[in-house]
Amino acid sequence: MWKDNFEIIDFHSHILYGVDDGSDSLSMSLEILRELLNQGVDKVVSTSHYYNFREPLHDFLARRDDALYNLERHIKEHDLFLPEIVCGAEVRLYPGLWQESELDRLCIGNTRNILIEMPYDNWTPWMYNEIYSVASKGYTPVMAHVERYVDFVSTKEIIQNLLSLDVLIQFNCDSFEDRPKRRFMKKIIKSGYLPFLGSDCHNTTTRKPCINAACEYISKKYSDSYLKDMMNYASETISEN
Repeated sequence: MWKDNFEIIDFHSHILYGVDDGSDSLSMSLEILRELLNQGVDKVVSTSHYYNFREPLHDFLARRDDALYNLERHIKEHDLFLPEIVCGAEVRLYPGLWQESELDRLCIGNTRNILIEMPYDNWTPWMYNEIYSVASKGYTPVMAHVERYVDFVSTKEIIQNLLSLDVLIQFNCDSFEDRPKRRFMKKIIKSGYLPFLGSDCHNTTTRKPCINAACEYISKKYSDSYLKDMMNYASETISEN
């Protein structure tokens, strides 16, 4: 069984309530975490959306941190056994991101890895320049759900441009159910990337956790050892200092 000897990491989720379009209550957050636990998840990266055009970064960080504190306090007070939460954010790329004074606080845990969501449009020079600038400051961009952009950018262009940048890759679990996205992800894997898996869960109904199904697919399609390598790499990446 593929789950026997390594941690399962959900690299992308919206489990904090009242922060974005994800969980809208404490009970829903707990329900999502229970479902993740049932699917074998050991650690989940909380990646609430940050859009700079909606609010200043300082305000977002205050709201996110309050929500995380309240959720973790409840879990501790009630002695609940649930996946460990690692704090991060899903940051929509924008001009000047690299100049943010609190960029560290958008990163995953205590690392310098930052989950970036690209605009849903053609990839233009300013986007590449911004990612390069973020990387030049010593951060490592993690490209969120790259398979979603095949509707806007050609597969060949995405792969060529990703290979030219110093970035990491994250796939959404439900994308393995979509044949075109699955073909694209296969090409990414063949290009030498070891991607991270994220449920991108927002609730337990319309956008529920489905990481178990993705792990089963990868185990059968590629091998147990490949899935193990993916998860070990994810575990190392979220715990870097």
